[in-house]
Amino acid sequence: MGAVAVPARRWLGRAIAPEDLRAEGNAFTGLRWLLASSVMISHAWDLTQPARGLDPSVALLGFPVSRLAVFLFFTLSGFLVTGSLFKRGVGEFLKARALRLLPGLWVMLIVVPLGLWAAFGTIDLGSFLGDRDTLRFWWRNAVPIGGAYSLPGLFVDHQMPGVINGSLWTIPYEVRCYLTLALSLWVGLALPRGRFTAIIVAGLAVALVLPWAGLGLPEVVERSRGLFFSFYLGVLAWLWRDRLRLSWPLALAGVVLPLLLPVDLPDRTELAQLGFGYAALVAAFALPLAVKTASARLPDYSYGIYIYAFPLQQAAIALGAATPLANLALAFPLTVVAAGLSWHFIEKPALALKGGKRLPTPAG
Repeated sequence: MGAVAVPARRWLGRAIAPEDLRAEGNAFTGLRWLLASSVMISHAWDLTQPARGLDPSVALLGFPVSRLAVFLFFTLSGFLVTGSLFKRGVGEFLKARALRLLPGLWVMLIVVPLGLWAAFGTIDLGSFLGDRDTLRFWWRNAVPIGGAYSLPGLFVDHQMPGVINGSLWTIPYEVRCYLTLALSLWVGLALPRGRFTAIIVAGLAVALVLPWAGLGLPEVVERSRGLFFSFYLGVLAWLWRDRLRLSWPLALAGVVLPLLLPVDLPDRTELAQLGFGYAALVAAFALPLAVKTASARLPDYSYGIYIYAFPLQQAAIALGAATPLANLALAFPLTVVAAGLSWHFIEKPALALKGGKRLPTPAG
């Protein structure tokens, strides 16, 4: 019996240890860098090639790598912010989330339009500032409710004419995930974890079972379904972190299985979200110590990369980088510089204002 039990335990991996949840005990920062940068790959093809959504990853995944990166962002976010919510309470949690998202976003909404107009604008400043599209771009993304990503007189001859920052579409959904999670704790649904788990699992089951494609629902509902599905997978992982096993064989199976299934199979995308999401969490905690240490030393440029990459990829096209690889080669270093300035001068100082109380983490 003992000879069989030991290999089985090795196959199942280890549990998440308390030290894994410390900054130096995981690779979350490095993974977020990777995911934010991966979004740029799809956009390099979308912005320079006639057939949008067909970056090389589509042949393997069945969908662009940017979509997978966003799903994984939401899963990792669900895991991390759930811990923050239970430690801080609803009020301090919402304050912390606002400080993480809004200062960097608001500065970008000023710097990018004015900077791009100065470099590439084709209309005078008064017309630019007073245009309805400019005003909508500012207020709808600053709130944020989204739905406005174009500016007048910019990139009018590009593959996506006038579109300045298409990446911003996910931020309102991220805010909605935060709000629904906080509301769940505030009204008492989030404790005990067994009840909250039942509610989440029921919601995920509805997301899987209903024939969404045939319901004729607005696009906002379909987008919400995919992003909420990924986010609440991360929430579930945090709730049951004491039971979650970090198994590389299971992670490999979770990645490979969706890739072997037919592209048109119903729920294949959700299986990929589940499998890749689990693999991302395993990687975050079970990568070698040297990798986790290097990740912990990285400044957290991921948000800055995400919000600055699209406009700088459009700018790179205007500067002549009109093929996918040339676009990445020029835009990526520019994006890292912009993300670094955002992190060191805006985001990090804003996060220092979080403060607030920390509540005991509930056991169940």
